[in-house]
Parts: sequence; structure tokens; C-alpha cells
Amino acid sequence: MLDELVSVVETLKSRISEHRAVLVGNETQTRLSLIDPLLRVLGWDTADPALVRPEYVVGGRRADYALLNADGNVVVFLEAKNLGEQLANHRPQVVAYASELGIRFPALTNGNDWEVYDNSQLVPIEQRRVLNVSIANADSAKCALQLLLLWRPNLASGQPVEASEPIIGTEPPLETSAPIQTPVQSVLVSPDPGWTSLSEVYTAPGANRNRPPVIRFPNGEEKRIRIWLDFLTEVAEWLIRDGALSAANCPVPDKVYSDVYVVNLQPKHPGDIDFARHRILSNGLFLYSWGNAKLYVDRSVALLEHLGVDPASVHVQVS
Repeated sequence: MLDELVSVVETLKSRISEHRAVLVGNETQTRLSLIDPLLRVLGWDTADPALVRPEYVVGGRRADYALLNADGNVVVFLEAKNLGEQLANHRPQVVAYASELGIRFPALTNGNDWEVYDNSQLVPIEQRRVLNVSIANADSAKCALQLLLLWRPNLASGQPVEASEPIIGTEPPLETSAPIQTPVQSVLVSPDPGWTSLSEVYTAPGANRNRPPVIRFPNGEEKRIRIWLDFLTEVAEWLIRDGALSAANCPVPDKVYSDVYVVNLQPKHPGDIDFARHRILSNGLFLYSWGNAKLYVDRSVALLEHLGVDPASVHVQVS
């Protein structure tokens, strides 16, 4: 998905440069040529009324675009302007309208500049801004990462997060299989009696292949384990909280099976094969949730190693 988004960003940059005279002052053309293509690649099919409602009237106000969640409620109130329009002239009004209507994310765009605000933050308007990107003036890969804030699964999670912004240029290519290493801020905790490392769940004395009831992370945080799948889920969520797992790190390959992804931007394996089962993580990424006890543990180890975390620093209670 990310490489497709970068490709669309490149196309939009070319259109802005080559057709500026047509787009400036023409809101309809701006929407057709610049705004709609970007919304579609971010998962907002502009032809699907279940997802996108143009000219949507809510609370007596009209939104150029209303982006809807699965319950049909407005997630984003998007105001569209022509390419030559300055967003600053409309920012206070749009943010105020959305706030009055109880809509968390007001957004503005002129096809080149994209701004998103978070009305859950009771702070001055400048401090509510969670996205501010200019397509024509940005590196395409960095721009794509920032725009992932508007990715539909990300917003649908209810806790959208900004993608990491590692230094990415045209070399090496974005689709490189080398993992992006993100330093994990943590304090190693020595195992107590009755605990062992995650990688030794099946071999530690006292384990007996029973499901350990608690997992402990390098920073001392502990989580209860109800089912074996919780190992993989809790490891993924801890990596998200620690800033290590984001869209920039995807896809995360399985350690054993070359045709399996553990985490991806979409519930897809290599070759566009659908996940048999999946969970949506708190940052909108998809976790492959089909497997058995050993696979969940092995994939937890693979996920940690992929992001540069020593699995021996994660411990589980065995007695």
C-alpha cells in the first residue's frame, strides 16, 4: 500500500506543476485531479456512499467531504478549496464548525496543502494540528508517511497515530526488505525465579507447554495472558507504545514461513493473499492472528527481532 501511495504522491506533484494554471481558481478540477485520487489510495473510495459523502449536510453545516466510519458517523469533516486558495483564511471557521458538531477531526486541503486538526485537544488551534504537509514541496516518501495519518484503518481505530519519519530518500527504494530499526527506550529487567525469556517458553524448566499467565516487557510493564494469541498481540501493542512498530516498518515478515506477514498495512500476505484471520492493532495496522501456541510465540519473537529488540529481554511467568 505504501509504495502505491508514494506513486500517487508523485503523480499529484506532476499535476500540480504541469496544470497549475487550470487548477488555480477551479475547485471542481482540483477535487477531481488532486483530492479524490489521494483519498482513494488512502482507503476512502469517493464513489462509495458508505465511506465518503460529498456535500454532506450535518447540523445545518455543509462539508465538502464527510469521511464515515463503519457505523456511518462522520470521522473527518474535510473542507476542499482550489489549488490557489490559502487554507489560513478558512482554518478557524472549519475547526470551530467541527468542534460545535462534535466531530473530532476537521481537515482542510487545496489539493497540495493538507491540514488535519484534533478537536479532542482543548488547546489553541495551532496546537491541535496533527498533520501539515505540502505535497509539491515535500520528499515523496516522507510525504506519504505523513499522509498515512488519513489512512482509513488508522482513523477507524479511534486512536490514529502519525507514521514515523525516518530519513527516506529515493535510494534505497522504499520497497527494500531491510527492516527499519527504531531504538527502543527501555530498561532491562532481570528475570526473577519462576520467570523465563519469551524465546524459551517451550524449553524452560517448569513451562510444561502450559500457557504462561503473565508477560513482562523490558521496561517492567506486565500484561495478563488469557489465550496464546495474547502473546503476539501484547508484544505488538507494547512495540507500538514504545514507538518501534509503525507503518514505516511494514510489512513484518514471518521468521519461519516466507509467504506470511505477521503485521502489514493491509490484511494481506505476499502475493496479495488475504489473512485467514486478523486483528486490528491500536495504530490501525493488521496483525495476522491465525495459528497455534507455538506459532504465536515464534511470531512474537520474529516481531521483536525485526524491530531490533532482543527476545531474551522479554520474560514470561512459568510458575
